[in-house]
Amino acid sequence: MFPRKRARSETCAAPGSASLRLTKRRAVCSSPPSPQPQHTLKPSLPLTQQNLQALEDSQKSPSDPINTDHTLRPAMSRPSSPTRPNNNLDTSLKLAAYQILVDYGHELPLALKEHVSTTILVPRDPNVPLSPNAAKIKQQRRVATQQNERNGIKRIEPYMLFRGAAEDDPRVSAAPLVYSKDDINLHRYFLPPAPDKTVKEDWKELSQPRPDTAIGYVTRRDAQSTEPPSLTAFTAREERLLDAFCLTQYLLFPFLTSQWKTPNSNENISHAHNQAARDGAAIVNYLYEFYSLAYPDQKPVVVDTAHYSLTCDLHTAQIWVHWRDEEGHHMEMIYEFSLRKENEIVEGRGILKNILSHALGDRLVKIKDALPAFEKSRVRGKGPTVRAGMSTSTLSEAGSEFRFQLPMTPGSSVSEPTKRRKLAEGRIAAVVEAKGVDTDSVNNLPDLCL
Repeated sequence: MFPRKRARSETCAAPGSASLRLTKRRAVCSSPPSPQPQHTLKPSLPLTQQNLQALEDSQKSPSDPINTDHTLRPAMSRPSSPTRPNNNLDTSLKLAAYQILVDYGHELPLALKEHVSTTILVPRDPNVPLSPNAAKIKQQRRVATQQNERNGIKRIEPYMLFRGAAEDDPRVSAAPLVYSKDDINLHRYFLPPAPDKTVKEDWKELSQPRPDTAIGYVTRRDAQSTEPPSLTAFTAREERLLDAFCLTQYLLFPFLTSQWKTPNSNENISHAHNQAARDGAAIVNYLYEFYSLAYPDQKPVVVDTAHYSLTCDLHTAQIWVHWRDEEGHHMEMIYEFSLRKENEIVEGRGILKNILSHALGDRLVKIKDALPAFEKSRVRGKGPTVRAGMSTSTLSEAGSEFRFQLPMTPGSSVSEPTKRRKLAEGRIAAVVEAKGVDTDSVNNLPDLCL
């Protein structure tokens, strides 16, 4: 019975079926596949998932795209050197290569140390009524930590720092002669250059100096945009002189910058420290060259070329001082406080107010005193022409002799000049407090113009 069925199956096939099958077999077998290498696991190898995967991969066709990708992946994932990242982030190692030393615990030069202790860190007057701003900072902190970086800054920064009269910010009272700007570029020309070609090749250039906020003297353009026009620190003629020596077109001689981070950002407070160090080094270099051009026969005074900055992650904040000497650029912390404790916020804001008072007092007077000598130096063709929008390559060709070389003489041995112009009525106290609270007077301003 079974043989009959097999015979019937063969005889019932269509007349060309057998030949068609033969043709198909010949077509398939006409190009026999290349023999695959026989891969066998040695008996000594354990039966593991990794070994099974290796066996499966070895049996795949060489043209298999998955197998090709698998074989190339190890070469593509070769890690770069951890000490020379090919990116534009200013890590602490990169800054150190550029001789910008962040939080190394270095002693301040004697003159700067005395200035910080007697002027900047002076405790607030207990007889002055407390500002409500410290309480607002503590109150806003929890909400601010839930925001992105920009929105978090907006909730805290106005009450921590200062607003100028020309800004007309209804949240706080205004400080005269100053302006606060967000995210402004400082000219790259004033960044410290690479000490040698190797550093530049290995680490690339420093990133663009760009503080989250910068506070400096208001320009006439901004001051005249208010009704009535606000006070300015410099005359129109003085501003025109500074147009060709431009750190930024939006502010004059910034004295306080800040960098902020929030818990929801992808950077932390260490990134803020490095960014603040980069910004501070550019500002210190700007001041250093300004005084070098004004007084070419003497080394600039470290107090006059120092800069201050704030870093904050909405949990804690640090106040820093920046200076330069023969070793390089330095950034050291002078105060740290918690945004959870109102009494610490009060002390921290008191230090920031002292920085503002110094900027409106002795610092401004010395800058204005140096302007006539600076102008004479410029008339004689000294120094580079640095305007907003000019490239650093153009600048290096125009004034390469003024690129910043570290001084050869010790920085701590230079004493303060014996002659100082004193303010007639003493140091100016100018404080930004919450709207409606006037805790300090600003009656003793130097001779300024509208």
